Amino acid sequence: MDNNMVTVPQIHNLAVQEMKTNEMRRKEKRFQMFGIGSFLYALFYTFCLYRNASGITYPFFAGGTLLFFGYFIRKSENSSASGKEEKTKAHINKVFLMISIVIAGGLNCATDSNVLIFFNKLLMIVLFGVLLLQCWHDLTGWSVTAYVKGGTTMLFGGIAHAAAPIYDVAACWQLRHLDRENSEKNANRKRLIKSVGIGLLIVIPMAMFIALLLASADAVFYNLIYDIFTFSVDIDAFEDIVKIAVLIMVVFVMSYGIFAYNVEPQNIKTIDNLARTEKPNWDTYIAVTVNGVMCVMYVVFSGIQIVSLFFGKLPEGYTYSSYARHGFFELVFVCLFNIILVLCTLAYFKSSRFLRTLLTIICGCTYIMIISSAYRMILYISSYQLTFLRLLVLWGLVMIAVVMTGVLVYTYNQKFSLFRFVLMTLTVGWLCFSAAHPDYWIASYNIMVSENEQDYDRSYLTRGLSLDAVPALPLEIIQNTTSIYYRRGRQYQERTEEFMGARKFNFSRAYAVYKMGI
Repeated sequence: MDNNMVTVPQIHNLAVQEMKTNEMRRKEKRFQMFGIGSFLYALFYTFCLYRNASGITYPFFAGGTLLFFGYFIRKSENSSASGKEEKTKAHINKVFLMISIVIAGGLNCATDSNVLIFFNKLLMIVLFGVLLLQCWHDLTGWSVTAYVKGGTTMLFGGIAHAAAPIYDVAACWQLRHLDRENSEKNANRKRLIKSVGIGLLIVIPMAMFIALLLASADAVFYNLIYDIFTFSVDIDAFEDIVKIAVLIMVVFVMSYGIFAYNVEPQNIKTIDNLARTEKPNWDTYIAVTVNGVMCVMYVVFSGIQIVSLFFGKLPEGYTYSSYARHGFFELVFVCLFNIILVLCTLAYFKSSRFLRTLLTIICGCTYIMIISSAYRMILYISSYQLTFLRLLVLWGLVMIAVVMTGVLVYTYNQKFSLFRFVLMTLTVGWLCFSAAHPDYWIASYNIMVSENEQDYDRSYLTRGLSLDAVPALPLEIIQNTTSIYYRRGRQYQERTEEFMGARKFNFSRAYAVYKMGI
Protein backbone atom coordinates (compact mmCIF):
# COMPACT_ATOMS: atom_id res chain seq x y z
CA MET A 1 0.00 0.00 0.00
CA ASP A 2 1.26 3.49 -0.84
CA ASN A 3 2.43 5.26 2.35
CA ASN A 4 1.33 8.62 0.91
CA MET A 5 -2.32 7.57 0.75
CA VAL A 6 -4.64 9.15 3.36
CA THR A 7 -7.18 6.82 4.96
CA VAL A 8 -10.80 7.67 5.72
CA PRO A 9 -10.25 7.83 9.53
CA GLN A 10 -7.37 10.24 8.98
CA ILE A 11 -9.56 12.45 6.81
CA HIS A 12 -12.23 12.37 9.52
CA ASN A 13 -9.72 13.30 12.23
CA LEU A 14 -8.39 16.15 10.11
CA ALA A 15 -11.93 17.44 9.55
CA VAL A 16 -12.72 17.26 13.28
CA GLN A 17 -9.49 19.07 14.13
CA GLU A 18 -10.28 21.73 11.54
CA MET A 19 -13.75 22.23 13.05
CA LYS A 20 -12.28 22.56 16.54
CA THR A 21 -9.71 25.06 15.30
CA ASN A 22 -12.39 27.12 13.55
CA GLU A 23 -14.52 27.11 16.72
CA MET A 24 -11.55 28.29 18.76
CA ARG A 25 -10.86 31.01 16.19
CA ARG A 26 -14.47 32.15 16.50
CA LYS A 27 -14.24 32.30 20.30
CA GLU A 28 -10.92 34.12 20.07
CA LYS A 29 -12.46 36.72 17.78
CA ARG A 30 -15.43 37.12 20.14
CA PHE A 31 -13.16 37.65 23.12
CA GLN A 32 -11.08 40.19 21.21
CA MET A 33 -14.30 42.02 20.33
CA PHE A 34 -16.05 42.05 23.73
CA GLY A 35 -13.47 41.07 26.38
CA ILE A 36 -11.68 44.33 27.08
CA GLY A 37 -14.85 46.38 26.62
CA SER A 38 -16.82 44.23 29.09
CA PHE A 39 -14.04 44.49 31.65
CA LEU A 40 -13.85 48.28 31.30
CA TYR A 41 -17.63 48.47 31.64
CA ALA A 42 -17.43 46.35 34.83
CA LEU A 43 -14.90 48.83 36.26
CA PHE A 44 -17.16 51.75 35.26
CA TYR A 45 -20.22 50.06 36.80
CA THR A 46 -18.37 49.40 40.05
CA PHE A 47 -17.06 52.96 40.26
CA CYS A 48 -20.53 54.41 39.76
CA LEU A 49 -22.69 52.06 41.85
CA TYR A 50 -20.62 50.29 44.49
CA ARG A 51 -22.26 51.20 47.82
CA ASN A 52 -23.91 54.08 45.98
CA ALA A 53 -27.52 53.35 45.06
CA SER A 54 -28.66 56.95 44.55
CA GLY A 55 -25.64 59.20 44.01
CA ILE A 56 -24.70 61.74 41.39
CA THR A 57 -22.96 59.02 39.33
CA TYR A 58 -26.28 57.32 38.50
CA PRO A 59 -27.21 59.39 35.42
CA PHE A 60 -23.61 59.02 34.18
CA PHE A 61 -23.93 55.26 34.69
CA ALA A 62 -27.15 55.24 32.66
CA GLY A 63 -25.59 57.23 29.82
CA GLY A 64 -22.37 55.21 29.90
CA THR A 65 -24.30 51.93 29.75
CA LEU A 66 -26.17 53.11 26.67
CA LEU A 67 -22.94 54.19 24.99
CA PHE A 68 -21.18 50.93 25.83
CA PHE A 69 -23.88 48.59 24.58
CA GLY A 70 -24.67 50.81 21.59
CA TYR A 71 -21.05 50.84 20.47
CA PHE A 72 -20.49 47.10 20.80
CA ILE A 73 -23.85 46.19 19.26
CA ARG A 74 -22.88 48.23 16.21
CA LYS A 75 -19.44 46.63 16.27
CA SER A 76 -20.90 43.15 16.29
CA GLU A 77 -21.12 41.71 12.80
CA ASN A 78 -23.91 39.32 13.77
CA SER A 79 -26.38 41.95 14.97
CA SER A 80 -29.72 41.19 13.33
CA ALA A 81 -30.90 44.77 13.79
CA SER A 82 -28.65 46.04 11.01
CA GLY A 83 -31.11 45.18 8.32
CA LYS A 84 -34.17 46.18 10.36
CA GLU A 85 -33.13 49.50 11.78
CA GLU A 86 -35.88 51.47 10.06
CA LYS A 87 -38.64 49.11 11.22
CA THR A 88 -37.51 49.01 14.84
CA LYS A 89 -37.22 52.78 15.02
CA ALA A 90 -40.77 53.08 13.75
CA HIS A 91 -42.04 50.59 16.35
CA ILE A 92 -40.65 51.94 19.64
CA ASN A 93 -38.61 55.08 19.29
CA LYS A 94 -35.07 54.39 20.50
CA VAL A 95 -34.55 58.03 21.42
CA PHE A 96 -37.57 57.87 23.74
CA LEU A 97 -36.20 54.74 25.41
CA MET A 98 -32.71 56.18 25.89
CA ILE A 99 -33.91 59.57 27.16
CA SER A 100 -36.28 57.86 29.60
CA ILE A 101 -33.46 55.67 30.93
CA VAL A 102 -31.20 58.70 31.52
CA ILE A 103 -34.05 60.67 33.15
CA ALA A 104 -34.83 57.75 35.48
CA GLY A 105 -31.14 57.59 36.41
CA GLY A 106 -31.11 61.33 37.04
CA LEU A 107 -34.18 61.09 39.28
CA ASN A 108 -32.36 58.53 41.44
CA CYS A 109 -29.86 61.17 42.54
CA ALA A 110 -32.65 63.71 43.15
CA THR A 111 -34.71 61.80 45.73
CA ASP A 112 -34.27 60.15 49.11
CA SER A 113 -37.34 57.90 48.80
CA ASN A 114 -36.34 54.24 48.66
CA VAL A 115 -39.61 53.35 46.92
CA LEU A 116 -39.00 55.87 44.15
CA ILE A 117 -35.39 54.72 43.78
CA PHE A 118 -36.45 51.07 43.53
CA PHE A 119 -39.08 51.68 40.85
CA ASN A 120 -36.77 54.03 38.95
CA LYS A 121 -34.26 51.19 38.75
CA LEU A 122 -36.96 48.72 37.76
CA LEU A 123 -38.11 51.06 34.99
CA MET A 124 -34.53 51.41 33.74
CA ILE A 125 -34.13 47.63 33.60
CA VAL A 126 -37.38 47.15 31.65
CA LEU A 127 -36.62 49.96 29.17
CA PHE A 128 -33.07 48.75 28.68
CA GLY A 129 -34.29 45.20 28.09
CA VAL A 130 -36.73 46.43 25.44
CA LEU A 131 -33.96 48.50 23.85
CA LEU A 132 -31.68 45.46 23.64
CA LEU A 133 -34.46 43.35 22.16
CA GLN A 134 -35.06 46.02 19.56
CA CYS A 135 -31.39 46.07 18.61
CA TRP A 136 -31.37 42.34 17.77
CA HIS A 137 -34.96 41.69 16.70
CA ASP A 138 -37.75 43.21 14.68
CA LEU A 139 -40.44 43.84 17.28
CA THR A 140 -43.17 44.72 14.79
CA GLY A 141 -46.27 42.68 15.57
CA TRP A 142 -44.97 41.33 18.89
CA SER A 143 -47.64 40.76 21.52
CA VAL A 144 -47.28 41.43 25.24
CA THR A 145 -46.50 37.75 25.87
CA ALA A 146 -43.90 37.85 23.08
CA TYR A 147 -42.07 40.65 24.87
CA VAL A 148 -42.15 38.70 28.12
CA LYS A 149 -40.87 35.52 26.44
CA GLY A 150 -38.20 37.37 24.48
CA GLY A 151 -36.93 39.39 27.44
CA THR A 152 -36.88 36.36 29.74
CA THR A 153 -35.07 34.22 27.18
CA MET A 154 -32.50 36.95 26.55
CA LEU A 155 -31.87 37.40 30.29
CA PHE A 156 -31.51 33.72 31.13
CA GLY A 157 -29.55 33.14 27.96
CA GLY A 158 -27.05 35.74 29.12
CA ILE A 159 -26.88 34.11 32.55
CA ALA A 160 -26.37 30.68 30.96
CA HIS A 161 -23.45 32.14 28.97
CA ALA A 162 -21.80 33.61 32.07
CA ALA A 163 -18.98 31.12 31.64
CA ALA A 164 -18.42 32.16 28.02
CA PRO A 165 -15.43 34.43 28.81
CA ILE A 166 -13.69 31.50 30.52
CA TYR A 167 -14.18 29.27 27.47
CA ASP A 168 -13.11 32.05 25.14
CA VAL A 169 -9.93 32.76 27.12
CA ALA A 170 -9.17 29.02 27.13
CA ALA A 171 -9.61 28.98 23.36
CA CYS A 172 -7.18 31.90 23.03
CA TRP A 173 -4.56 30.05 25.09
CA GLN A 174 -5.03 26.85 23.11
CA LEU A 175 -4.56 28.71 19.84
CA ARG A 176 -1.44 30.37 21.17
CA HIS A 177 -0.14 26.98 22.22
CA LEU A 178 -0.76 25.60 18.73
CA ASP A 179 0.97 28.58 17.19
CA ARG A 180 3.95 28.16 19.49
CA GLU A 181 4.36 24.53 18.53
CA ASN A 182 4.92 25.67 14.96
CA SER A 183 7.25 28.49 15.94
CA GLU A 184 11.06 28.33 16.01
CA LYS A 185 11.07 30.39 19.19
CA ASN A 186 9.32 27.66 21.14
CA ALA A 187 12.55 25.80 22.01
CA ASN A 188 14.23 28.98 23.21
CA ARG A 189 11.16 29.88 25.29
CA LYS A 190 11.16 26.49 27.00
CA ARG A 191 14.90 26.75 27.69
CA LEU A 192 14.41 30.24 29.20
CA ILE A 193 11.57 29.10 31.48
CA LYS A 194 13.57 26.07 32.62
CA SER A 195 16.66 28.17 33.37
CA VAL A 196 14.73 30.78 35.35
CA GLY A 197 13.01 28.03 37.37
CA ILE A 198 16.34 26.42 38.28
CA GLY A 199 17.74 29.80 39.25
CA LEU A 200 14.78 30.49 41.57
CA LEU A 201 15.16 27.10 43.26
CA ILE A 202 18.79 27.94 43.98
CA VAL A 203 18.38 31.55 45.10
CA ILE A 204 15.33 31.25 47.40
CA PRO A 205 16.98 29.20 50.21
CA MET A 206 20.21 31.18 49.73
CA ALA A 207 18.38 34.52 50.07
CA MET A 208 16.52 33.33 53.18
CA PHE A 209 19.77 32.29 54.88
CA ILE A 210 21.54 35.57 54.02
CA ALA A 211 18.49 37.60 55.15
CA LEU A 212 18.66 35.94 58.59
CA LEU A 213 22.36 36.82 58.90
CA LEU A 214 21.76 40.44 57.85
CA ALA A 215 18.84 40.77 60.27
CA SER A 216 21.07 39.62 63.09
CA ALA A 217 23.73 42.14 62.04
CA ASP A 218 21.51 45.26 61.84
CA ALA A 219 18.48 46.24 63.94
CA VAL A 220 16.92 48.46 61.26
CA PHE A 221 17.04 45.67 58.69
CA TYR A 222 15.61 43.30 61.31
CA ASN A 223 12.63 45.63 61.91
CA LEU A 224 12.03 45.89 58.18
CA ILE A 225 11.96 42.10 57.76
CA TYR A 226 9.78 41.74 60.84
CA ASP A 227 7.24 44.29 59.57
CA ILE A 228 7.07 42.59 56.17
CA PHE A 229 6.26 39.17 57.59
CA THR A 230 3.99 40.32 60.43
CA PHE A 231 1.84 42.87 58.59
CA SER A 232 -1.73 43.38 59.77
CA VAL A 233 -4.75 43.52 57.52
CA ASP A 234 -7.54 46.07 57.82
CA ILE A 235 -10.57 43.77 57.85
CA ASP A 236 -12.99 46.44 56.57
CA ALA A 237 -10.69 47.44 53.73
CA PHE A 238 -10.08 43.79 52.84
CA GLU A 239 -13.83 43.14 52.85
CA ASP A 240 -14.36 46.09 50.51
CA ILE A 241 -11.66 44.82 48.18
CA VAL A 242 -13.28 41.38 48.04
CA LYS A 243 -16.75 42.84 47.39
CA ILE A 244 -15.41 45.13 44.67
CA ALA A 245 -13.61 42.23 43.00
CA VAL A 246 -16.76 40.08 43.13
CA LEU A 247 -18.90 42.90 41.73
CA ILE A 248 -16.45 43.50 38.87
CA MET A 249 -16.42 39.80 38.06
CA VAL A 250 -20.23 39.48 38.13
CA VAL A 251 -20.80 42.53 35.92
CA PHE A 252 -18.07 41.41 33.53
CA VAL A 253 -19.45 37.89 33.02
CA MET A 254 -23.05 39.15 32.77
CA SER A 255 -22.33 41.83 30.16
CA TYR A 256 -20.08 39.46 28.23
CA GLY A 257 -22.67 36.68 28.50
CA ILE A 258 -25.42 38.91 27.08
CA PHE A 259 -23.27 39.65 24.03
CA ALA A 260 -22.11 36.03 23.70
CA TYR A 261 -25.70 34.79 23.65
CA ASN A 262 -27.33 37.43 21.48
CA VAL A 263 -24.76 37.65 18.69
CA GLU A 264 -25.29 33.99 17.83
CA PRO A 265 -27.68 33.69 14.84
CA GLN A 266 -29.29 30.51 16.21
CA ASN A 267 -30.13 32.24 19.50
CA ILE A 268 -31.63 35.22 17.68
CA LYS A 269 -33.75 32.80 15.66
CA THR A 270 -34.84 30.99 18.83
CA ILE A 271 -36.18 34.20 20.37
CA ASP A 272 -37.91 35.16 17.12
CA ASN A 273 -39.62 31.76 17.04
CA LEU A 274 -40.76 32.11 20.65
CA ALA A 275 -42.20 35.53 19.86
CA ARG A 276 -44.37 34.30 17.00
CA THR A 277 -48.02 34.94 17.73
CA GLU A 278 -50.31 32.04 16.93
CA LYS A 279 -53.80 32.78 15.70
CA PRO A 280 -56.52 32.28 18.34
CA ASN A 281 -58.10 28.87 17.74
CA TRP A 282 -60.08 28.04 20.89
CA ASP A 283 -63.83 27.79 20.58
CA THR A 284 -65.43 31.21 20.92
CA TYR A 285 -68.45 29.79 22.82
CA ILE A 286 -66.22 29.00 25.79
CA ALA A 287 -65.17 32.65 25.96
CA VAL A 288 -68.76 33.84 25.48
CA THR A 289 -69.92 31.66 28.38
CA VAL A 290 -67.18 32.80 30.75
CA ASN A 291 -67.35 36.47 29.86
CA GLY A 292 -71.17 36.44 29.77
CA VAL A 293 -71.41 35.25 33.36
CA MET A 294 -68.76 37.79 34.44
CA CYS A 295 -70.66 40.55 32.61
CA VAL A 296 -73.89 39.85 34.50
CA MET A 297 -72.07 39.92 37.83
CA TYR A 298 -70.15 43.09 36.96
CA VAL A 299 -73.28 44.93 35.76
CA VAL A 300 -75.09 44.15 39.03
CA PHE A 301 -72.07 45.22 41.08
CA SER A 302 -71.63 48.43 39.07
CA GLY A 303 -75.29 49.29 39.64
CA ILE A 304 -74.82 48.84 43.37
CA GLN A 305 -71.77 51.10 43.29
CA ILE A 306 -73.68 53.84 41.49
CA VAL A 307 -76.61 53.69 43.90
CA SER A 308 -74.81 53.18 47.22
CA LEU A 309 -71.63 55.17 46.85
CA PHE A 310 -72.34 57.90 44.34
CA PHE A 311 -75.91 58.67 45.46
CA GLY A 312 -75.25 58.37 49.19
CA LYS A 313 -77.34 55.28 50.01
CA LEU A 314 -74.91 53.50 52.31
CA PRO A 315 -75.59 50.20 54.11
CA GLU A 316 -76.84 50.49 57.66
CA GLY A 317 -74.07 51.01 60.20
CA TYR A 318 -71.51 52.34 57.68
CA THR A 319 -70.00 55.79 57.47
CA TYR A 320 -68.35 57.11 54.31
CA SER A 321 -64.87 56.55 55.70
CA SER A 322 -65.55 52.99 56.89
CA TYR A 323 -67.35 52.10 53.65
CA ALA A 324 -64.53 53.61 51.62
CA ARG A 325 -61.91 51.54 53.45
CA HIS A 326 -63.90 48.31 53.14
CA GLY A 327 -63.23 46.43 49.89
CA PHE A 328 -60.94 49.00 48.30
CA PHE A 329 -57.98 46.73 47.61
CA GLU A 330 -60.29 43.96 46.40
CA LEU A 331 -61.63 46.33 43.75
CA VAL A 332 -58.10 47.21 42.61
CA PHE A 333 -57.33 43.51 42.25
CA VAL A 334 -60.52 42.93 40.23
CA CYS A 335 -59.57 45.79 37.89
CA LEU A 336 -56.20 44.19 37.22
CA PHE A 337 -57.86 40.80 36.80
CA ASN A 338 -60.24 42.23 34.19
CA ILE A 339 -57.32 43.50 32.10
CA ILE A 340 -55.77 40.01 32.15
CA LEU A 341 -59.15 38.41 31.38
CA VAL A 342 -59.73 40.57 28.29
CA LEU A 343 -56.17 40.06 26.99
CA CYS A 344 -56.30 36.27 27.46
CA THR A 345 -59.66 36.12 25.71
CA LEU A 346 -58.33 38.05 22.72
CA ALA A 347 -55.14 35.99 22.63
CA TYR A 348 -56.58 32.46 22.75
CA PHE A 349 -60.19 32.55 21.53
CA LYS A 350 -61.69 33.21 18.14
CA SER A 351 -63.22 36.63 18.03
CA SER A 352 -66.84 37.48 17.22
CA ARG A 353 -69.00 40.58 17.36
CA PHE A 354 -70.94 39.33 20.38
CA LEU A 355 -67.74 38.43 22.23
CA ARG A 356 -66.29 41.88 21.58
CA THR A 357 -69.51 43.38 22.93
CA LEU A 358 -69.15 41.38 26.14
CA LEU A 359 -65.53 42.48 26.48
CA THR A 360 -66.59 46.10 25.96
CA ILE A 361 -69.14 45.77 28.77
CA ILE A 362 -66.42 44.32 31.03
CA CYS A 363 -64.18 47.28 30.19
CA GLY A 364 -67.02 49.70 30.96
CA CYS A 365 -67.70 48.05 34.31
CA THR A 366 -63.98 48.18 35.04
CA TYR A 367 -64.08 51.96 34.56
CA ILE A 368 -66.91 52.15 37.10
CA MET A 369 -64.83 50.05 39.53
CA ILE A 370 -61.84 52.33 39.00
CA ILE A 371 -63.96 55.41 39.68
CA SER A 372 -65.47 53.69 42.73
CA SER A 373 -62.01 52.78 44.05
CA ALA A 374 -60.70 56.30 43.50
CA TYR A 375 -63.77 57.82 45.15
CA ARG A 376 -63.42 55.48 48.13
CA MET A 377 -59.76 56.42 48.51
CA ILE A 378 -60.51 60.14 48.26
CA LEU A 379 -63.15 59.79 50.98
CA TYR A 380 -60.69 57.88 53.15
CA ILE A 381 -57.97 60.50 52.60
CA SER A 382 -60.39 63.29 53.55
CA SER A 383 -60.84 61.56 56.91
CA TYR A 384 -57.37 60.16 57.60
CA GLN A 385 -55.09 62.34 55.43
CA LEU A 386 -52.46 61.28 52.93
CA THR A 387 -49.79 58.62 53.09
CA PHE A 388 -47.37 57.54 50.39
CA LEU A 389 -49.27 54.29 49.79
CA ARG A 390 -52.61 56.09 49.38
CA LEU A 391 -51.12 58.55 46.89
CA LEU A 392 -49.38 55.73 45.02
CA VAL A 393 -52.69 53.86 44.78
CA LEU A 394 -54.41 56.92 43.28
CA TRP A 395 -51.64 57.16 40.70
CA GLY A 396 -52.01 53.45 40.01
CA LEU A 397 -55.75 53.80 39.42
CA VAL A 398 -55.14 56.52 36.85
CA MET A 399 -52.62 54.28 35.09
CA ILE A 400 -55.04 51.31 35.18
CA ALA A 401 -57.70 53.49 33.54
CA VAL A 402 -55.27 54.51 30.78
CA VAL A 403 -54.17 50.90 30.24
CA MET A 404 -57.79 49.77 30.07
CA THR A 405 -58.37 52.38 27.36
CA GLY A 406 -55.56 50.79 25.35
CA VAL A 407 -57.08 47.34 25.94
CA LEU A 408 -60.45 48.61 24.71
CA VAL A 409 -58.88 49.94 21.51
CA TYR A 410 -56.99 46.66 21.07
CA THR A 411 -60.28 44.75 21.34
CA TYR A 412 -61.45 46.27 18.06
CA ASN A 413 -58.07 46.74 16.37
CA GLN A 414 -55.66 43.82 16.72
CA LYS A 415 -52.97 45.75 14.84
CA PHE A 416 -52.82 48.33 17.62
CA SER A 417 -49.46 47.98 19.44
CA LEU A 418 -50.75 47.58 22.97
CA PHE A 419 -47.35 46.92 24.53
CA ARG A 420 -45.86 50.08 23.03
CA PHE A 421 -48.83 52.12 24.27
CA VAL A 422 -48.65 50.66 27.79
CA LEU A 423 -44.86 50.99 28.00
CA MET A 424 -44.75 54.61 26.89
CA THR A 425 -47.76 55.59 29.02
CA LEU A 426 -46.47 53.98 32.21
CA THR A 427 -42.98 55.35 31.60
CA VAL A 428 -44.17 58.94 31.25
CA GLY A 429 -46.62 58.53 34.14
CA TRP A 430 -44.01 57.11 36.51
CA LEU A 431 -41.33 59.65 35.61
CA CYS A 432 -43.78 62.47 36.34
CA PHE A 433 -44.81 60.87 39.63
CA SER A 434 -41.20 60.31 40.68
CA ALA A 435 -40.08 63.81 39.68
CA ALA A 436 -42.92 65.36 41.72
CA HIS A 437 -41.40 64.20 45.06
CA PRO A 438 -44.65 62.79 46.55
CA ASP A 439 -43.39 62.95 50.15
CA TYR A 440 -43.12 66.73 49.91
CA TRP A 441 -46.74 67.08 48.77
CA ILE A 442 -47.95 64.57 51.36
CA ALA A 443 -46.40 66.61 54.17
CA SER A 444 -47.69 69.88 52.68
CA TYR A 445 -51.24 68.53 52.30
CA ASN A 446 -51.45 66.97 55.76
CA ILE A 447 -50.30 70.18 57.42
CA MET A 448 -52.49 72.38 55.23
CA VAL A 449 -55.76 70.54 55.90
CA SER A 450 -55.18 70.50 59.65
CA GLU A 451 -56.93 73.16 61.66
CA ASN A 452 -53.97 73.39 64.02
CA GLU A 453 -50.61 71.70 64.43
CA GLN A 454 -51.98 69.10 66.82
CA ASP A 455 -54.41 67.63 64.26
CA TYR A 456 -52.01 66.16 61.75
CA ASP A 457 -50.47 62.74 62.25
CA ARG A 458 -47.19 63.69 63.90
CA SER A 459 -46.05 60.07 64.11
CA TYR A 460 -46.26 59.63 60.34
CA LEU A 461 -44.76 63.03 59.54
CA THR A 462 -41.84 62.48 61.90
CA ARG A 463 -41.10 58.86 60.94
CA GLY A 464 -42.85 57.78 57.75
CA LEU A 465 -41.42 60.11 55.10
CA SER A 466 -38.10 60.56 53.34
CA LEU A 467 -35.84 63.59 53.31
CA ASP A 468 -37.80 64.79 50.28
CA ALA A 469 -40.43 66.05 52.74
CA VAL A 470 -38.02 68.19 54.81
CA PRO A 471 -38.75 71.52 52.99
CA ALA A 472 -42.44 71.17 53.91
CA LEU A 473 -42.02 70.09 57.55
CA PRO A 474 -42.07 72.40 60.58
CA LEU A 475 -38.71 73.51 61.98
CA GLU A 476 -39.34 71.86 65.35
CA ILE A 477 -39.39 68.49 63.60
CA ILE A 478 -36.48 68.79 61.19
CA GLN A 479 -34.14 70.64 63.58
CA ASN A 480 -34.73 68.28 66.47
CA THR A 481 -31.42 66.44 66.90
CA THR A 482 -33.28 63.27 67.95
CA SER A 483 -35.53 63.16 64.85
CA ILE A 484 -35.01 60.56 62.17
CA TYR A 485 -34.58 63.29 59.55
CA TYR A 486 -31.72 64.90 61.46
CA ARG A 487 -29.98 61.54 61.95
CA ARG A 488 -30.34 60.63 58.29
CA GLY A 489 -29.01 64.03 57.30
CA ARG A 490 -25.95 63.50 59.49
CA GLN A 491 -25.42 60.01 58.04
CA TYR A 492 -25.56 61.40 54.52
CA GLN A 493 -23.07 64.12 55.43
CA GLU A 494 -20.68 61.56 56.90
CA ARG A 495 -20.90 59.35 53.81
CA THR A 496 -20.08 62.24 51.50
CA GLU A 497 -16.99 63.02 53.59
CA GLU A 498 -15.59 59.51 53.12
CA PHE A 499 -13.01 58.56 50.51
CA MET A 500 -14.59 59.18 47.09
CA GLY A 501 -17.70 60.35 48.91
CA ALA A 502 -18.46 62.87 46.15
CA ARG A 503 -19.98 59.94 44.22
CA LYS A 504 -22.78 59.82 46.80
CA PHE A 505 -23.92 63.41 46.35
CA ASN A 506 -27.73 63.55 46.22
CA PHE A 507 -29.62 66.74 45.45
CA SER A 508 -32.61 66.03 47.70
CA ARG A 509 -30.47 65.00 50.68
CA ALA A 510 -28.09 67.92 50.21
CA TYR A 511 -30.99 70.39 50.18
CA ALA A 512 -32.52 68.74 53.26
CA VAL A 513 -29.18 69.04 55.09
CA TYR A 514 -29.08 72.72 54.12
CA LYS A 515 -32.64 73.29 55.38
CA MET A 516 -31.87 71.54 58.68
CA GLY A 517 -28.76 73.66 59.16
CA ILE A 518 -26.44 70.71 59.69
